[in-house]
Amino acid sequence: MRVYFVMRYIRLKILGPLFFAFTCFTLLSEIFKWRKAWDSLSMPHSPRHDASIPSRGHFSFHPPLVAPNQTNFVPGRFLKGVLPQNESYCHFSYGTPEHFNWTGKYMAFSPELGELGPYRVIYNVVRISDNKTNNGPITNFSVTYCTHATPEFLYHIVEIVKRWDGPVSLAIYTPCTDAGFSLAIIHQLCHCLPEMSRLSVHLIFPVTHPPVFTSTAFASYDSRSNVHQYPNFTDCSAPEALVGGKLQTFRQREGLTYPVNVGRNVARKAAKTSHVLVSDVELLPSQDLVSAFLSMLSRFRKQRVEGDSADIDLNPPLPIMQESRMKNFVFVLPVFEVDEKESNVPRTKEELLELYAQNKAVYFHRWVCLHCQRFPGLQRWLQRKPSAENPNIIQPLLVVRREFPYHRWEPIYIGTSQEPLYSEQLTWEGQQDKMTQMNEMCLKGYRFIILDGAFLVHVPGIKRKSEITMERTAWRHPHERHNIEMYHSITAKMMSKYGTNTRCKL
Repeated sequence: MRVYFVMRYIRLKILGPLFFAFTCFTLLSEIFKWRKAWDSLSMPHSPRHDASIPSRGHFSFHPPLVAPNQTNFVPGRFLKGVLPQNESYCHFSYGTPEHFNWTGKYMAFSPELGELGPYRVIYNVVRISDNKTNNGPITNFSVTYCTHATPEFLYHIVEIVKRWDGPVSLAIYTPCTDAGFSLAIIHQLCHCLPEMSRLSVHLIFPVTHPPVFTSTAFASYDSRSNVHQYPNFTDCSAPEALVGGKLQTFRQREGLTYPVNVGRNVARKAAKTSHVLVSDVELLPSQDLVSAFLSMLSRFRKQRVEGDSADIDLNPPLPIMQESRMKNFVFVLPVFEVDEKESNVPRTKEELLELYAQNKAVYFHRWVCLHCQRFPGLQRWLQRKPSAENPNIIQPLLVVRREFPYHRWEPIYIGTSQEPLYSEQLTWEGQQDKMTQMNEMCLKGYRFIILDGAFLVHVPGIKRKSEITMERTAWRHPHERHNIEMYHSITAKMMSKYGTNTRCKL
């Protein structure tokens, strides 16, 4: 009998707690797996066009056509009431804008996949007009803002050229009649804004849907009235139907995936300057960014050539920038987003910090993807106030590698045309479209210099996790699976080429 009570006591005191601990561990494991699966399906991994979604495709769920602008911010609103001028500030090629006289000899292959890829390019449909730029011809020692868009996002370009004090290279995805739609918008804007003289435009299209442009071509489709129609321009601002999301593009009707990385590569390849910033069309640069960046480079060059220690403006000095043999480095621009009620996007760090202190600004994707744009040295960047004497000065803040624990970080940076290309096998719909380039840069030992005093701001509207539901993101699943398969295949080839680095985690 005594033995029986002893054994029962052991079961109660030892096995009971063990069973409870095992139950808790199992429950926590299931919660973690569920959370991980949810995050992989719902979290965005890079800034992108949230409204450019296919309306028809080979999947069961079809998301509704969404207006490009769901916030108080409307791109090009400052052009409301401004009437087009008789003179165009742009230099059109190939007979545009009246006609589009192009033949196969003007077509180029996409930069990465080449003739094996399904896309073709026509470069410089609109060329930079040196004789009409405000500050005279554009020199090679400058920075080109390289970006991409679909027709419904083209009015964002006026916000960029108004802020960016350098050339802009824009790649537009224009299958079939989307070419006519796009050129009609660009033609209108070229009669409205002198800064459009610094813009070059390049068209991308699938081999199966070459561009169509005639004066009678139906450029868009009103899904509500079930009729084709052309945008109705009343002044220089965006047509009401375009702002309201009523006009449906050819790409949306046909459910064509968006080759985002073809656009990035094409815009970068077309740039003629020493440096490039490959960014998204909804990201607006801080004030005088190009001139301040070039001034920083000039100071650095002067210090290296002359050894003038009394003229050091890089504060604090960064030993890595003083290495004469330094290779493979780029300059990172922190990215932020602001409250949707802030119609005036901050231009200076002082304005941005004011909003940050009021919780009206956060680093980009703060509430939907913690690791995507949280850059190293964030708190140091926020605590460093702008100089009262020279508030627009740009200085290096920190030099880092994109390695664990920042291996999921997607920095946007100023670099050169020598950086690795973006993988054109990845689509916007499948997300994580910049990760293969990031992994290659990690394997090649790139250094990332965080800049203080320069930044990018997404058009107003802070994304929240509550906006991302299984129902709203279900249409992405087949595209995500495709991108994941391509991602692993591409990174396997990279590791065989460059070797394995355990800190460059996938």
